[in-house]
Amino acid sequence: MITLVIGKPDSGKSLIAEDIMSKISCKKKYYLATMLIYDEAGKERIEKHRKLREGKNFVTLEVPYKIDRALDRIDEPESCAVLLECIANLVGNEMYENPDRAKLCKPDIPQKERFTDEIMGDIKKLSDKVKDLVIVTNRYSMDENSDEMTRLYIELIDLVNKKLIKCADRIVEVGNEDI
Repeated sequence: MITLVIGKPDSGKSLIAEDIMSKISCKKKYYLATMLIYDEAGKERIEKHRKLREGKNFVTLEVPYKIDRALDRIDEPESCAVLLECIANLVGNEMYENPDRAKLCKPDIPQKERFTDEIMGDIKKLSDKVKDLVIVTNRYSMDENSDEMTRLYIELIDLVNKKLIKCADRIVEVGNEDI
């Protein structure tokens, strides 16, 4: 089962996703962390999320891109639940850190459909093997003053989100107001 938790940044999506995970009966619960630390703010954000997870019995796996690789580190995936945090970090990492997919994000001729299909392929491999998958994702509005790569990043997140919405069994929208 796939549950998608979607909303604007800092809307409480992670807490809601963790609450959903707490209600899932399974052998083991994994927290699939995709965020890479680039600065002090990133370090603080990760620390905040770690504190929120304390005592919730998550096994944390840090896999910044090509998330299907997490399956190599999950015991008995068919009897466990995975919280994937989050699509926005994953898309950024795939764009800049994964050499195989970064080449699909050239500003002059981005291969958006192939890029998003490959990410969705990784998510599908994960969801096909685990009992439950809870995915956290951001919804952004486009700023006309954004540079070309930022616009591409937001567009790619939006494309992945649309595909996730189509395949999710359950969608939880956080902060339903327009953004």
